[in-house]
Amino acid sequence: NSNQKLQVQSEIQGSVLIDKDQIRSFIGDLNYPLYFLDFETIRSPIPLFENSKPYQQIVFQYSVHIKETSRSEIDHEEYLANPDGDPRIGFVKKIIDDCGNEGDILVYNIGFERSKLVDLIEVFPQYSEKLKNIINRLKDLMIPFQKKWYYTPEMKGSYSIKSVLPALTNNLSYDSLEIKEGGTASDTFLQMINKSFKGNEVMKRKQLLEYCKLDTEAMVEILKKLESVVN
Repeated sequence: NSNQKLQVQSEIQGSVLIDKDQIRSFIGDLNYPLYFLDFETIRSPIPLFENSKPYQQIVFQYSVHIKETSRSEIDHEEYLANPDGDPRIGFVKKIIDDCGNEGDILVYNIGFERSKLVDLIEVFPQYSEKLKNIINRLKDLMIPFQKKWYYTPEMKGSYSIKSVLPALTNNLSYDSLEIKEGGTASDTFLQMINKSFKGNEVMKRKQLLEYCKLDTEAMVEILKKLESVVN
């Protein structure tokens, strides 16, 4: 197909393929303040909390980097639930506060975050208006790579953030982290809930925060790279 042909062409020629017009349009459509947002979830075959289902993805953590204007410094906020209770209500209250009322919220693979927010509306209808406000402001940073507006041989046909980040920048890497991917983060927090975690919980919570923070920091760097190729 056309994407496979593009990948082969890029690999053979060692070329970077950039559609500047599409990228410029994507960036020009962004509204400040910008929020770079990422969730982590757990899944359990046996529901752990009221108003949850078997194997339902339950949010327990997020990271958000905030850029008020195109020239401002980056702020960072985060949430990691206490494993002793339902993580969702604290999640809802803090994310509403951290994401404000205006500006675009960039996520990577919009379907995931959108569906988790919809789930939260079902459980906490009293927050539906504010959660819908967040949903309506979501935009997907994955699109320029999914649509191959920006492609390099190093991406090897993938547009996941773990493939895109090292292809665009050497500034950030997951290699030095103790927790390197979402599955490990999920398993770790689920063990804490089930009281089966063995180890230093304070240190492990710090590692969970470091991992999730890097996901949104990566998004900041990815947008910077996109901006640099069209300016």
